[in-house]
Amino acid sequence: MAPPPPPPHLLPRSSSFRSSAVSPASPHKDRHRSISSIPHAATAPAAAAAQLSLLRAHARAGRMRPAREVFDAMPAPGRTLIAWTALMSGYATHGPAIEALELLLCMLGLLLRPDAFVFSVALRACAAVGSLRLGRQLHGAVAKLGYVGADLFVANGLVTMYSSCQSLRCAEKVFGGIAAPDLVSLTSMLSAYTENGCDAEALMLFMEMVRDGVCDAFTLSVALRAASSLGHVGLGHQLHCCMIKMGLVGNEFLDNCLIGFYGRSGELQLMRNVFDEMDIKDLVSWNTIIQSYAENLCDEEALAHFRAMMFECTGCDEFTLGSILHVVTRRGAFDHGMEIHGYLIRAGLDSDKHVMSALMDMYVNWATLHKGHQIFPLRMLKYYLSVQGELDQFIVASSLKSCASDLDLAAGRMLHACILKSNANPDSFVTSSLVDMYAKCGALEESNLLFSRTKNPGTAAWSAVISGNCLNGQYGRAMHLFRRMQGEHVQRNEFTYTAVLTACMALGDAVSGMEIHGNSIRNGYGTNTSVLKSLVNFYLRQGRYHQALKLCLSLSNHEVSWGTFVEAFSQADDHTGIVNLFHVLQRCGAELDHHTARLILRSCGKLALLEEGLEAHAYMTKHGLASTACMNNHLIDMYSSCGSLRHAFDAFNYMPDKDASSWTSIIAANVENGCPETAIRLFSQMLSKEKCRPTSQAFLLVLKACAETGLVSEAFRFFVSMTEVYKIQPSEGHFSHMIEVLGRAGMFKEAEHFIDSVVPSESCASARSLLCAAKQNGNDETVKLAADKLARLCLLSKCSTPVSHRAQITVAPLTEKGVRSHY
Repeated sequence: MAPPPPPPHLLPRSSSFRSSAVSPASPHKDRHRSISSIPHAATAPAAAAAQLSLLRAHARAGRMRPAREVFDAMPAPGRTLIAWTALMSGYATHGPAIEALELLLCMLGLLLRPDAFVFSVALRACAAVGSLRLGRQLHGAVAKLGYVGADLFVANGLVTMYSSCQSLRCAEKVFGGIAAPDLVSLTSMLSAYTENGCDAEALMLFMEMVRDGVCDAFTLSVALRAASSLGHVGLGHQLHCCMIKMGLVGNEFLDNCLIGFYGRSGELQLMRNVFDEMDIKDLVSWNTIIQSYAENLCDEEALAHFRAMMFECTGCDEFTLGSILHVVTRRGAFDHGMEIHGYLIRAGLDSDKHVMSALMDMYVNWATLHKGHQIFPLRMLKYYLSVQGELDQFIVASSLKSCASDLDLAAGRMLHACILKSNANPDSFVTSSLVDMYAKCGALEESNLLFSRTKNPGTAAWSAVISGNCLNGQYGRAMHLFRRMQGEHVQRNEFTYTAVLTACMALGDAVSGMEIHGNSIRNGYGTNTSVLKSLVNFYLRQGRYHQALKLCLSLSNHEVSWGTFVEAFSQADDHTGIVNLFHVLQRCGAELDHHTARLILRSCGKLALLEEGLEAHAYMTKHGLASTACMNNHLIDMYSSCGSLRHAFDAFNYMPDKDASSWTSIIAANVENGCPETAIRLFSQMLSKEKCRPTSQAFLLVLKACAETGLVSEAFRFFVSMTEVYKIQPSEGHFSHMIEVLGRAGMFKEAEHFIDSVVPSESCASARSLLCAAKQNGNDETVKLAADKLARLCLLSKCSTPVSHRAQITVAPLTEKGVRSHY
């Protein structure tokens, strides 16, 4: 026995519906013209059938206005349940879905008995509208009529409705009450999980479906989307194999889903393989691969596929143009952007909001680089207004961005006036753009005033005003605004944290900076690239290098300035930290510059770490940094400091062009490692080279080598050559080594004569050298004379001897015992 028809009061009329929804024709009496060519339904049953057939054709094709006109032309007795259902289904599928619900209320008002299919259509319309309250009312009605457990159409409609209204638990309860769910029921529940972010549950349900042998193309597409969201690339490969096994390869819908999956997973080669093997590539296929390449920053490939699509296909749509314009903007390929602009005008897409927003963004970046075209984005806005007739929030925000980048305060104020004049309620994006524009143009008080008058400012507006105050040097106010933002429990984002960390660095507020670090972690921004880079700079400024390095390990190599780290450790004279940092660089495969490489070699030499020095040499050779003469000189110095003359000579001999600094480095290496004879021999070889003019440092080293070997005549020959031939003015070091040469040879009278006749009278270093040489040879008389001369020079010239030492020299008697005890 069939259930009785529902009473008129079963579904209470919602306040969201128009009160005119009493008769079927009244809601659209004034909005639809009558069609005189449609025959009256009372003429004949054949005419009624023709009208019904025409109604269904219009509704299925989405031509809802003609469909409604046909329906309104039918007399009330001729409107069967099929006609009502056909029109409702059309509205539910093609929109506006609210009209389907109004038709349901009209049916109930006319005491027509809806069947299960009508209720399933109404539930679908309710899902499109997103009204959970109306959906629950429909659920109660179909439950009273006994349709929930008996009809799968209604049950599936309920699952879809609850899923679309974000009530997943109710959808699960309805699904659990289905005795024998079919493929549609299972797919509805599968979609419900993915749409509500429960991808793991979706995959578990998919596994059960595969086990039961219930699977089709749409089910596989939903599973691919869930696997992509969870990052399960391996599962995506298995689903691909399942498609091949089921013979679904070549299905355009599934192939497009596969392209999207591999693109989101970063498997670009597999994505390209799927695309190339497609026999027929539709517009969705081209859009998916172009968008995937664009999202993976493969701009060349995205542009190449765009050109191929324009060559092979008849055209593109707004999705294609939006993706490719972002690529053009990122690459700065503005010539291509202008060509695309011309195409979209010809294609009639210049009124699309998303396309025009991307185009405006491109021109804003173009105007930023080409200061002669600053006014062009504003002309674009004027052109858009002439086409569209009303302001769009995205376009206005892009125009304000242009004013901010050009520091065009007058144009920004004009746009602000246009917004106010249009009586449009600006969204948070436009409000934040206005705040940002005023701050960047130097009108900080106007920016702060606009922010203070904004009701319930969102995260973007708060971030803009904090960043604007930092930009204008008001760091204290920026910190105060951030504290207010915390107190009002407004969600922070990456721009908020980067701005307030800038304020902490400027104020030197280490405590607040570390507190913000913890706050960013709690709010899920602990791994955000922009926030991490700001934190790294903050900890570097505070001198907490190891904490900054720890954060850097979460960043990719191209986002870390490793040279800045090495420089920071070098300024702190932390050579151990530099060597440890070098091991990190090796593991990361980071690129170095010559300055950073020099600092690493210097640290290896300071710590006498030969093994690490060899590793650094190999790493720099691999990265092409060891081919310059300057870097080879640093290698020689490093090996010399590590006591490995063999490796120093290898680095020297492998140099194709040896300049004076290279010879000086190898000479210094031999002097410092106890091979003065070799140093003198190398110096003589350098003098024989035409293009190698010896430096003052080279002469200093060879004179020291002569002092160590006692070669007096060679020392004087080099000294005379330096002053007479190469016109190098001797320094105190040169004089000191000459005195040392004479003193070690026991030639103290000659040394005194050299001091009196050659050395400047104010030179303390020569007297000190004579004193040391006399002490080593036990010549007490010369020791006394040298000490007396040194004390006199120190008092007269106020040399760099410490004050405490000078006091001892003046007070203590100048005896040999006193001099020995002092020096």
